[in-house]
Amino acid sequence: MELNFNNISVATARYAFSTSDQVVIEGTAWRPHSFNELGWVMELSDGSGMCREFSHEQLRRLGSMGRVRHDRGFYNPAQAGRRLTTTSTLVSSLSKKRRAQHSKRSAWVAAANEMRREGKLNATDDALKANEAELLQRATKFAQNLNPMGYDNPGLSWDFAAAPSPRTLRRWMREAALLGEAGLIDNMCMRGNRNRRMAPEATGIMMQEVLKYQAQERPTKRVIFDNVEIAFGKANQERAEAGLPPLDTPSRETVRRAINALDPFTVMVAREGLEAARKKFMPAGMGLNLTRLGQRIEIDEHTIDLLSLMHSSALWNLMTEEERLAVGLDNTKARWVLTVAICTTSRCILGMVISRGAKATAAVQCLQMIISDKGQWSDGVRARGPWDMHLTPELIVTDNGTAFKSEAFRMACADLGISVESTVAGMPQQRGRNERFFATLTNAVPPVSPGRTFSDILTKGDADPRARAVLTFDDLAFALVRWIVDGYHNTPHRGLDGETPAQCWRRLSAQYGVTPPPDLRRWRLVFGEPLVRKVTKEGLTVLGVRYHSERLALWMNRNGEAHIDVRWHPRDIGAVEVRLGTEWFEIPALDPMMEGKAAKTWMTATNNLRAAHPKRKSFDREVVLAAMEAIQDRNATAMAAAGLLVDEWSETRIKKIETTMFQGSFCNAPAQPAPVDGGFGQSIPGPEDTANPLSTSTAKQVQIQKRQSGVSFEE
Repeated sequence: MELNFNNISVATARYAFSTSDQVVIEGTAWRPHSFNELGWVMELSDGSGMCREFSHEQLRRLGSMGRVRHDRGFYNPAQAGRRLTTTSTLVSSLSKKRRAQHSKRSAWVAAANEMRREGKLNATDDALKANEAELLQRATKFAQNLNPMGYDNPGLSWDFAAAPSPRTLRRWMREAALLGEAGLIDNMCMRGNRNRRMAPEATGIMMQEVLKYQAQERPTKRVIFDNVEIAFGKANQERAEAGLPPLDTPSRETVRRAINALDPFTVMVAREGLEAARKKFMPAGMGLNLTRLGQRIEIDEHTIDLLSLMHSSALWNLMTEEERLAVGLDNTKARWVLTVAICTTSRCILGMVISRGAKATAAVQCLQMIISDKGQWSDGVRARGPWDMHLTPELIVTDNGTAFKSEAFRMACADLGISVESTVAGMPQQRGRNERFFATLTNAVPPVSPGRTFSDILTKGDADPRARAVLTFDDLAFALVRWIVDGYHNTPHRGLDGETPAQCWRRLSAQYGVTPPPDLRRWRLVFGEPLVRKVTKEGLTVLGVRYHSERLALWMNRNGEAHIDVRWHPRDIGAVEVRLGTEWFEIPALDPMMEGKAAKTWMTATNNLRAAHPKRKSFDREVVLAAMEAIQDRNATAMAAAGLLVDEWSETRIKKIETTMFQGSFCNAPAQPAPVDGGFGQSIPGPEDTANPLSTSTAKQVQIQKRQSGVSFEE
């Protein structure tokens, strides 16, 4: 026997709804509007009129997952009115007592309907009264338990032996016919006088003493009851003198119930403090469920627990007096703020910046470290392990500090496609990973310093940490970086099930990968310092470095000399971004030796050469290049320490440097090869050409190119 399934088609199950129904799909309430062979059109039940389509296949799949709730006849006027008189429409959700009441009603209604179907009963008073015994006999067959409460003397509302009056039974039958079993549910449990039996004045006197239970002295309930008795004794004495009847003193049980009725959280806040109340009442879930690197980055600030003398020989020589004052290296002893970014998935530290206070520039610089390879810092302190962890985060979680609310930080994150989330103020547990790191940092690094401060006066004793603060900034930066790279990243972490942060990073990086950092052009646009420069036939100049290109020259030919917007980043002064019209373009430096050079290195070389040769106005480019290379080789540790400091390159600072240091020439640039007439590319002169004397026209051309590529220099 052969079976052929080619002609069998599996049709998608279709759900049937009415326009008076309510359909709750994944927590959102909808009202059916219309349907066709493809699916249903649902309208939001909030009255906004917004609609959405759901295919039959989608509804079937969600229904099989238990994410669709169908409330039949929800918008029916009769059902809506019924919901006003009851607290629940589900029999299974009733309390035990109310379930017993419903069971009796349901059984009597079922017995009456059965006899009516058999033609033995009509709904008149006489008929119902005459058939009361048979109705009781049949009702007991429909009940699962004749005494569900288990009482010797059951209440009238759930006692099956107590037959309802004909009028009551007809009402039950009518409500059941209209709304089914839900129509037999009422709010009988809410009947009766639920107001206090105490006089209002007596209640006021009692509550005045009961509220004193919420005090830092933590009085006991017995003390509160004694105070209530004393208060009522005084009040009754005054009323007796006024000819008024005495007030009844509340019992100990009444006072105890009044105390227990107080809000537990408010009571604990008043008696033990807010932090204790939060720890006790805050719900504890499974915590963060993170699987990918960069899924959640926490950035927080921490005041360094050191009173350090913030200057050292290496770093001091790299900075001018204005720069030292700008970052606070003025021979004073002060606390510094450490801004740290941690990957909550791997617990790796992705950014660390030191500043004299909570600044927007510190937050932005920390963001730049997150998306940067930090190998220069680990190499600078001669760490054994790499610090190559970097990526573009998906989410950054911060506290409510002003630095993270700044426009510069928020807009930088927005341009990089990073979501920013601020935690609730005063709740550090929402940034628990970073807070735990700061606690570890405080206990791990500062004890090596004689300038460590103490957490309280008892720990401090007679010691004066200000007098013993001798740690230099180089030492602090060296200790922090070396401890993070070689210590913290390679220590088994309890939150990682014994895995080290570095191992977790390598494993997840190989499994899921990381989001790459932005390219250099976007880096300049997002983090670059906005400047305004005048374009001339010689290009534009920033800090003595000239930038020019063929595109910029063509734009100037059409628009003349004009001021344009420039984005300049101190990380790489080999190129800038300029706005020409409505678009941004990269303009390289005329001198190729500037490619990849940092502004700090360029400024340090300039200062050193001018200090060594104060009378000399210009230097050969090979000399300047050698000076920059020497700075990078000899001061690796100092440069790494300087990289941890917040370095602010404002337009005001740049203009001041240009005015004082780059009024004249400093470094000559080589002549740029000229295009060859009648062909593509550039002409590179050979040795035999350079040996011959230059013609007059060629010499003039070289002089023009030198003027365009840089200021003329003295040898």
